Amino acid sequence: MTTSKLGRLITIIEETKGALSFQELAEELDATPERVQGMLDFWIKKGKIKTVTSSIECGTCSTQDDCPFILKMPGVYELINNGHGNLIEIIQQPCK
Repeated sequence: MTTSKLGRLITIIEETKGALSFQELAEELDATPERVQGMLDFWIKKGKIKTVTSSIECGTCSTQDDCPFILKMPGVYELINNGHGNLIEIIQQPCK
């Protein structure tokens, strides 16, 4: 039986310990990093994966989203599985 790329993404998250880049996921799934983001978005909408956000905010000015002094943190996603989540850090590679 062939597993779809969407299903394979869930399997990769279940089996991964640590971090992956969008590029590594893209290569594993034979897809583009943008397509991987679309797959993650699909599973987020379905409630199978959720985004884990950091609660650390600067709060010193009104330009928080556009601040050039704050690094963008990697995306962290959690697979929702019978009340027990599996965390995976997915690192967005800088554009070249």
